[in-house]
Amino acid sequence: MSISESYFPELENRVPVNTNKWGIMNVCLSNCDKVVTGHQWKYTYFDGEKTRIISSYDLTKLRQKVLRKGLDWIITDNKYAIDAYKLNNELKKKHDSIKRTHNRKNYGSGVKYVYKTRDKRSKNGYYWVYLNRSDEGQKTYTNKTLTELRKRVTDNGLKWEVVNPEVYEEILNNELNPQIEEAEVMGGDEA
Repeated sequence: MSISESYFPELENRVPVNTNKWGIMNVCLSNCDKVVTGHQWKYTYFDGEKTRIISSYDLTKLRQKVLRKGLDWIITDNKYAIDAYKLNNELKKKHDSIKRTHNRKNYGSGVKYVYKTRDKRSKNGYYWVYLNRSDEGQKTYTNKTLTELRKRVTDNGLKWEVVNPEVYEEILNNELNPQIEEAEVMGGDEA
């Protein structure tokens, strides 16, 4: 039973009206620069107090998240929904291809779930971010050094998985010897 049904019993037997081009009630596809494909599916609902959004790069995963919350997943137009799932399959293939190609290299940190984000307010000009999404929810930690970030992450019982030891070791060495990194930025050795 949805919120509108509890307040308006006359709407209980109402047939859903197609409100979007994806054929699934409350679902849309939007641009998102945080997803490697550049797109993400969103399910919008009202919880009685606020409008909430559940999102995923994969429409089938979004459906699972929505159903786990006890919300309705209603197909309003079969043709549009089939087209949405076809597009989803194309986006998933693109997502998997990009992840397979770039995941092991992990140019940023050499650690799974860790990347560098630029921030002018930081002394270094950036922060390291640990972002892990799981069934329990999203965990995000930031710190100015990988060493400090690792301590915070492991102290909270989360896994610290090095996927590219060369990149990781180089960053740790630069953190221990910041003058080396600074000299490289300045354009040469001053020794």
